[in-house]
Amino acid sequence: MNGNATEVLTVCGACTNSCSLKVKLKDGKVDKVEGYAKDPRTKGAICSKGLSAKQMLQDPRRLKYPVKRAGERGENKWERISWEEALKTIAEAFNKVKAEHGPRAVGFYNGQASGWGFPYQMYERMAHAFGADVSWGTSECFVPRVIGQAMTYAGVPMFPDYEKANMIVYWGRQPAFSSSTQSHFALDARDRGCKIVAIDPLHFHMAAKADRYLRIEPGTDLALALAVLYVIVEKDLWDHEFVDNYTNDPGLSKLREHLWGGNSDQIVYTPEWAAEVTGIPAKEIRSFAEELATTKGVCIITGHGLEGRINVTQTARAIAILRLVTGNFDAPGGDVVTTMSPKLNAEFTLNHMVNPDEPPREFVEFFNVPQYNPPECHYPLLYAMQGCMPTPDAMDLVENGTVKAGIIQACNPLLMFPNAAKVKEILSKLEFVAVVDPYITETSIQLADIVLPAAMFLEKTEPEYFQYDRFSPYIRLRKQVATFEEALPDWLICVKLANALGLGEYFPSEDIAYYTDLMLKPSGITYEQLSKEFWVWFGEIEYRKYQKSGFALPGGKANIFSEVFAQIGYDPLPRFVEGAENRRSTPDVAKEYPFICFTGRPGPMYVHDQGRTLPWIREMRPEALAMVNTLDAEKQGIQDGDMIELTSLRGKMKIKAHVTNIVSEGSVYVPGGWPDANYNELSIDDKFCPISSQANYTSCLAQMTKTEKEALS
Repeated sequence: MNGNATEVLTVCGACTNSCSLKVKLKDGKVDKVEGYAKDPRTKGAICSKGLSAKQMLQDPRRLKYPVKRAGERGENKWERISWEEALKTIAEAFNKVKAEHGPRAVGFYNGQASGWGFPYQMYERMAHAFGADVSWGTSECFVPRVIGQAMTYAGVPMFPDYEKANMIVYWGRQPAFSSSTQSHFALDARDRGCKIVAIDPLHFHMAAKADRYLRIEPGTDLALALAVLYVIVEKDLWDHEFVDNYTNDPGLSKLREHLWGGNSDQIVYTPEWAAEVTGIPAKEIRSFAEELATTKGVCIITGHGLEGRINVTQTARAIAILRLVTGNFDAPGGDVVTTMSPKLNAEFTLNHMVNPDEPPREFVEFFNVPQYNPPECHYPLLYAMQGCMPTPDAMDLVENGTVKAGIIQACNPLLMFPNAAKVKEILSKLEFVAVVDPYITETSIQLADIVLPAAMFLEKTEPEYFQYDRFSPYIRLRKQVATFEEALPDWLICVKLANALGLGEYFPSEDIAYYTDLMLKPSGITYEQLSKEFWVWFGEIEYRKYQKSGFALPGGKANIFSEVFAQIGYDPLPRFVEGAENRRSTPDVAKEYPFICFTGRPGPMYVHDQGRTLPWIREMRPEALAMVNTLDAEKQGIQDGDMIELTSLRGKMKIKAHVTNIVSEGSVYVPGGWPDANYNELSIDDKFCPISSQANYTSCLAQMTKTEKEALS
């Protein structure tokens, strides 16, 4: 390039896929952002979120400098202050609460927007150095799937071996929404003869391209998985060699007894039973089960569509067992376990400072029964994994007055948490709230006393090793290519705040190299190395690793029957539990609220509530639209574009209708993340998965009525 133009390789942070980017600079400013063709994961593909990175940099709605509240909460009045004053104010408030009530009276929340991995660990380090283990929100995404897989084969994460697969099952996953840059792998596989199966309530994108589509009632995936297991065992289609030699249920005797009615509910999990629950014909369930079991090289790719249910962890367990019994675990063409990250410093997050009886442990060790669990925590495995209180327990501590102050970083709980009205009521009890965010959000307006401006991903340098689908075990350095007013990277805000809190001995430097080297010390990878090489490989793809090293679980074998669950008191085999609210579990509610109203990703252009102020993205999806089935719309006189009102037991919302057959009759799909049409006004917040603490928030029962025709702003 010419003298005033340069190119910088960096890592996208618009979502957890962490795609490689090539940023072109002209006269020191970002001129163009594009994908990097040499990335083995993306092949240079980049989605609308990454393409809009340049717009993010100069978004006029961004917060330019620290502010403090100048009126009452909710008035949205702010006064500019210096970083020094902001940090001093927060530190004085937190230390005052700590002196009067102890360190656990301050809550720390770190959301997805800052990124998992390094920024998350930096905030954990600060919270634990302060002496606090109270957090909220960390269990609201993929954690149940992590626990389900961990308790079955201690394998997280996994990648689909697309190139060798003969069948790819997308179960509760819309790749065009959640990993659009990787959809080409599945489509390439289909072109060479690989079968595509989609299991989803929505006939959308990959479902339309699939060889087999199973339209399932929201929240009933566990019933389907159990019925598929039943057929495989009944027909003797399971992989005898793997099961007998490498699992703790040789001959599948325990699983067979469980499926044939030996569970506490005495349910025989037949396809006929599952058909009544899922809405999928029994014949179709049997056909799918037989094809799944007789095909070698099957990937089962799960997604957020399985989550937000009270049975979510056991659903993940049942699907994990399917991988085992079909012999597709860690096998060519199946789901292959890779190294989660380079070897990290087990003491980096300082867990031992809040759990003195719990020695620092590597991540994999949480698969054992936890040695320590606070009396206020009802989810011991979750606490052992993340070193902090799960969301429901943390919210209880706020509600009962134990937690008096808090910091909310990279999250908008008043928009994204279930039962928004109740969340606001509870969090309003906090005496002092600091928010770290690039924008003034609903949470900032209603709760914050101080708001600190956070940098976007092109404005910070930090190591990036977290990838949602890790089939390339490498670590890269995200490199700063721009600045915005007084905004600072999340990790640097953490360092500055920690020093203001008097925790400088744990945060002695503002140099990113110091913390990178400290975190990665056991791996031998250094900041200097990362700054010179775009990626550093820390693992290799290897099949059937269990043949050499066994499984990091009790007995050294894969646990079809979960020994850890049994010790804690959970169901050791997946038992079907109905959703908290549906036509079968709550028939009286269904009489007044007859529609299944469910939510999920708003499309490929948005992540939660992020990106909605950017013109390029907003042009693609300018407003919230609820998908209403054609027959339901006809019955109620609703036309495409009409305003409708949805009402649940908890609240109501208005949204514009999109009449379509993408959604099944009797259901309404409402995309999440829209401030002016917030699904969480309807959602359930008081029914939780007993293992992972996830609320049953992604589906509920609702009324639907046509209302005024005015458009939403």
